[in-house]
Amino acid sequence: MKKVVALVLAALMLLGSVSFAGAEEEKVQLTALFIAHPLTKHVDEMKWIDEIEEAAGVDVTWEVIWTDWDQIKSTRFASGDIPDLLFNATTDSDYTTYKGLFKDLTGLLEYAPNVQAMFDEEPDTLALAKTYEGEIYGLPKFQGKWPDTNTVLFINQTWLDNLGLEKPTTLSELKEVLIAFRDNDANGNGDATDEIPMDFNGWFGSAYGLNNLIGSWGIQLTNWAYNSYFAEDGIVKAYAVDDRYKAMMKYFADLYAEGLINENAITNDYSMFQSLSRGDADGNALVGVVMGWEETDKFGPTLHSQYVPCGPFVNDIDEYADVEPRWPYDFSGLNMSGNRVCMSANCANPEAAMKFIDQFYRSDVSVQGLFGGITDGCVSVVGEDHYKVEDPLDPNTDPGTWKWTSSMADNAPMYIRRSTQIDMSIDMTYALQEREQYVEALSLVDMENEYYPQMFMKYTADDQNAMAVAQANVDNIINNYWGLWMTGESNIDDDWDDYVAAVEAAGLNEILAIRQAAFDAYLGK
Repeated sequence: MKKVVALVLAALMLLGSVSFAGAEEEKVQLTALFIAHPLTKHVDEMKWIDEIEEAAGVDVTWEVIWTDWDQIKSTRFASGDIPDLLFNATTDSDYTTYKGLFKDLTGLLEYAPNVQAMFDEEPDTLALAKTYEGEIYGLPKFQGKWPDTNTVLFINQTWLDNLGLEKPTTLSELKEVLIAFRDNDANGNGDATDEIPMDFNGWFGSAYGLNNLIGSWGIQLTNWAYNSYFAEDGIVKAYAVDDRYKAMMKYFADLYAEGLINENAITNDYSMFQSLSRGDADGNALVGVVMGWEETDKFGPTLHSQYVPCGPFVNDIDEYADVEPRWPYDFSGLNMSGNRVCMSANCANPEAAMKFIDQFYRSDVSVQGLFGGITDGCVSVVGEDHYKVEDPLDPNTDPGTWKWTSSMADNAPMYIRRSTQIDMSIDMTYALQEREQYVEALSLVDMENEYYPQMFMKYTADDQNAMAVAQANVDNIINNYWGLWMTGESNIDDDWDDYVAAVEAAGLNEILAIRQAAFDAYLGK
């Protein structure tokens, strides 16, 4: 009888342990959408994603979209056809346009200690996450290792040396150097006609448009100054209707008329802009002065050593000659972005989904989300909270391209702490070194009166709608004129007064009033 009882008890215990193990292994099923960079491989190929799914006890079915999300998003959202989690897929306006589609995450923060730590330690991320009403739908990222400015103005030092010239420090010296580049076979290949003295890409909202040089006329740009908005003495303004912008446009129109600016820059796309900077088939540099992110990214592996940073330039040509030259300040825009991940209001397991989201904000995972997985050989662990970004496994790929290929990169949710130590790849080392050129100029930024925190400013749904309509009308006018003035097809002195009146009539003053109220509210907080 004792043996029978013992066997029965053993069987029951075994059955219980099997059932318990089965319960342990049962994972919460989630669906997710990731809007990826065109270079980025599928999420299913990223081992670090598998590892954090395992750590969170979830199994995620991923959908990845690489192109045309802006064209299909409205249809998906209007139908309510969204997965549990959406990565890099939403904007602030989506939460008001499709009210009820997304979940307010405020009540789930208790399941996300890493996200809460980011909010506590970097309060601007909380300001970025909150809507006008104080709800949290999209979680931001913080990657606090990026520099204070997005833009470097490069000049070809080899060309300067070939012609016995010094690096220019004023606007008049810049013109003189560009003329020398134009006339004297600066690249030394025997052809005095193939040099492009100066090139640019885009205009308003572009990191590489010549309008970024408006600091030589005393205007401080911050966070890429989309649509030309900036702050001065605590007042929100638009430099597109400022007399200093007019003076800048006259300077560049003069350079263009002299054949010193690439005549195709206005219509060239970004790929052509990059291609020109990487020289010709024989390895000759073609561009003298141009903006870019970092030298190896901009000029490639063979030409990058020819280029050095320059600017900002002292204004010595017009009535603004007494201003201190400025340089664009972009720390917030480079290190923070909103809406890296959000959740469907219909998610059946919000607590589990939030725990999974929180994995992305772990220190070690954040580094992998940006640079690639540890187990994939993209990143190695040096010590406690100390990591090294390894060289690309593909020797024919530069570090920047490898990062975008191997991981979610800048599109990932992440919290890279200021205390985290990262031994960067050579491209980031160069990027930080190059920006030493602008330390003095960036020290002039008045964070209280000149810093324009556009990304942190919040608006009501009515204000968003009003600005969207007015901005479209304003953009139509300002974008039509700058190219005409640059190329000399229209005269800026003849057009200016009517142009300003038209922009204001199109709704600029209404936009400025709304933005000023949001700016004052941000400063009040």
